[in-house]
Amino acid sequence: MAVNYQPPLAYFLDEFPNGFDPASMLHGEKEVAIARVRALDIPVWLGKRDQSGAQRSRDKSFVRMQVLEVRSGSASVGKTYEVYFGDWNHEMIYPLTPDQLARDYFVVMYFDPTDGKQRLVGFPINSTQHRDWLAKRSEYWRSQHKR
Repeated sequence: MAVNYQPPLAYFLDEFPNGFDPASMLHGEKEVAIARVRALDIPVWLGKRDQSGAQRSRDKSFVRMQVLEVRSGSASVGKTYEVYFGDWNHEMIYPLTPDQLARDYFVVMYFDPTDGKQRLVGFPINSTQHRDWLAKRSEYWRSQHKR
């Protein structure tokens, strides 16, 4: 394994993030909430085609999601949030296919006072989970090109 290996991250979780302590967030995050949500669209990638010499955004992706239930913290049930997520140093998984977008997920979200954006917290996943998601993504993309 490479010395600088960073595990892939999931931002939309199938299960409640047991053991997550909002107090562990030490960078000034505000309004931390754990909620059950549904993504309303396919996430939008915020990178550009050619990144050479360009300043890239802090986040990889953006998505609109609706809060269905709040388990802890401050979020409003029924409200649509525009959230940013994705660390450039990690691969990630997120809802993409129609069946994935039709499902509910748990997220940990927070308000970042440095730029006024809502963000999601990523959780490490194993390589098998990442490979499975990549396979589903590839199958979905292939199905879109057959039309």
